[in-house]
Amino acid sequence: MSNKPPYDIKDPVAIKAYAKRLENKTLRQLFGNDLQNSYSGKGKLGQLLEELYFNYKPNSNSEPDFLEAGLELKTTPLKKISKGLVSKERLVFNIINFEEEYKLSFENSSFWKKNKLLLLIFYLHEKEKLDIDYVFKIVRLWRFPLTDLKIIIDDWKTIVAKIKAGKAHEISEGDTLYLGACTKGSTAEKSKRKQPFSDILAPQRAFSLKSKYLNFIIERSFKGDFELPAVNEAYTKVLQSQNDFTKSGYDDLVIPSDSHEAVIKDVSDYREGQTFEDLIVEKFEKYYGWSEKEIVDSFNLNVNLKAKNKNYVLARAILGVTKQKIEEFEKAEIELKTIKLAENGVLKESMSFAQIKFLEIVNEEWEESYLYTTLTKRFFFVIFKKDKHQVSRLYKVKFWTMPYSDLIVAEDFWNDTKKKIKKGVYNQFWKLKDHKIFHVRPKGVNSKDLMETPQGTMEKKKSYWLNSRYILNQITN
Repeated sequence: MSNKPPYDIKDPVAIKAYAKRLENKTLRQLFGNDLQNSYSGKGKLGQLLEELYFNYKPNSNSEPDFLEAGLELKTTPLKKISKGLVSKERLVFNIINFEEEYKLSFENSSFWKKNKLLLLIFYLHEKEKLDIDYVFKIVRLWRFPLTDLKIIIDDWKTIVAKIKAGKAHEISEGDTLYLGACTKGSTAEKSKRKQPFSDILAPQRAFSLKSKYLNFIIERSFKGDFELPAVNEAYTKVLQSQNDFTKSGYDDLVIPSDSHEAVIKDVSDYREGQTFEDLIVEKFEKYYGWSEKEIVDSFNLNVNLKAKNKNYVLARAILGVTKQKIEEFEKAEIELKTIKLAENGVLKESMSFAQIKFLEIVNEEWEESYLYTTLTKRFFFVIFKKDKHQVSRLYKVKFWTMPYSDLIVAEDFWNDTKKKIKKGVYNQFWKLKDHKIFHVRPKGVNSKDLMETPQGTMEKKKSYWLNSRYILNQITN
C-alpha cells in the first residue's frame, strides 16, 4: 500500500468525498477475505478504517486525526429498531485531563481543539457479525449548529466548574445537556485520576455526545440535510461566548421535523448570560399559580385533563412547541416528571421507574445498569400544588440530577436488589418504611401479572421507587 493517502489531506470536503465510497459497503468487500486472517477480535473497526482505508496510523494525539484539514474521524454504531435505524450508544471523544482543562477557555479547550469539525461514519451493528462485515450507512461532515453550540459551551463550563470546585469525582452525565462526561475505562482504583483542587481520586472521564443527540444527526442525514453552519462572525460570537446576539446572521440550517420542535429558534432568544435551563424556568415562571384548566384555556388546548400525558402537553404549550416532542429535551434525554403536592405541601406519592427485569439485572454491572443510566439523567420536575379549594396549580419547576452522595446510596440499593434476586429472595427488598431514599414494591397490572426469574419461577412484577419524602426534600431545597 502506498504511503500517500488517496485524498487531499488538507481538504475536509475531499476527505468526505473519499469516505463516501464506504456507504453501503463493508471492509471485507473493500479489502477481501484475507482481512479476516489478520483480524483479531471485535472492537477495532475504527482502527481498521484508519489504517486500511484512510492510510494513517491511529493515535491519541490532542490534535484532530486529519490535522491539516482540522478534521476528526469518529465511527459510531447504529442499531435497527421497528421505526428504523437509531444510534446504539453515546459518541465518546477525548479523555478529560482534570489538571489541564480548567486552565483553558472553551475555544482553546481539548474538546474544541480536536472536535470542532467531525467526519462521522455510522455503521450498522449486527451482533452475529464480525466488525469487518458491518455495513457503513452514513458518511457526513458535522459542525455543531449555533443553538447546539451555545448549549455545548455551557455544558463544558459546567464540567469545568466542578473540576475547579474540587468535585471532579462527583461529575455526572446528568449535570449537562448535550456534552456529557462519561466514565472511560474501569472505575476501579487503578483507573482513577488525580484532580487539582481535591485529594480525592476521580474516575477517568471523557467528553461524549448523548445517543439521543446522535439520533438528530441521523435523522438529518436520512432527510438529505448535509449542510454545515458557516463559520462566520455570528458563529465566532457564540464560540467566544459574547452575548450581544442579534437576529441577523444566525440561521441555524434546521430542517423541520415531523415529530419534534426546538424551544430555542435562534441564539438571540437568550438574554445576556442566560443558559438554556434559565430560559426554560423563566418561561414557566409566568404561569406560577395558574391552574391546569387556566393554562389549557389560555393556550386553547384540546386536551383531556384526566389524560396521563396532559402535563407534557401543557409544558409544550408554555415552551411554544406545537409538535409532539421538545427537541432540546429529546437531544439531552431530559426526563419530564410531574409532581403533585397536597395543600399542606406534603407529597404522598413516591416516584416509580421501570419494572425490574429479573433475568437482566443479574448480568448487569452498576454503571451499565438501567437504574444508573436513569438516575444520572437530567430531570425536569413540573410541580403542582393544591390550593384551599383543592384545585391543582402550577407551583414551580426545577431541573434536577441526583447528587453524587445519593448515587452511592443508589448503588448500595441496586447491589442489594441484585444480590437478593440472584438468591431467589423476592420478599426482603428495601421498603418505604426503611427511609433509605429507595424502595422496591410491586408494579403490575394485578397480582397475576408475573415475570420469570433466574430460578425459573414466576414472581410478581416489581419496580424501583424513589421515596416521596426524599423527592419532597429535593424539590424544596
